[in-house]
Amino acid sequence: MTLKLNISERLYALVLLNQFKGNLETLVDALEDTKKFRISENEWEKADKKVNTVMDDKGEPATSWTWNDDKGGEKEIEITKLVEGYLVEKIEEANTKGELTFQDKAAITLSGKLSKKTKKE
Repeated sequence: MTLKLNISERLYALVLLNQFKGNLETLVDALEDTKKFRISENEWEKADKKVNTVMDDKGEPATSWTWNDDKGGEKEIEITKLVEGYLVEKIEEANTKGELTFQDKAAITLSGKLSKKTKKE
């Protein structure tokens, strides 16, 4: 499956893939696909990434990142059925359990792109 994903969608997919569990064979296959989601320093610069550090309510430093997906553009990547199925499953699971938050906006767009491709095939 070929997808065009922005930085937020790729980052969301990487978070999900970091939780992947399987046997050695499936881990190797998933790892190969995971590499394709990487975000280069050049892409971060293009997207105008900013790192902000503030003190939280406990007086501890808290770091957040912001970036502009429109400026960053999209990257076309080819993923296997294994990773496609895993991402669809994890997003559907979080949706069914009501675990999505406003910070998971990329889940909506990523899910849409995955389901459009899945329906065509």
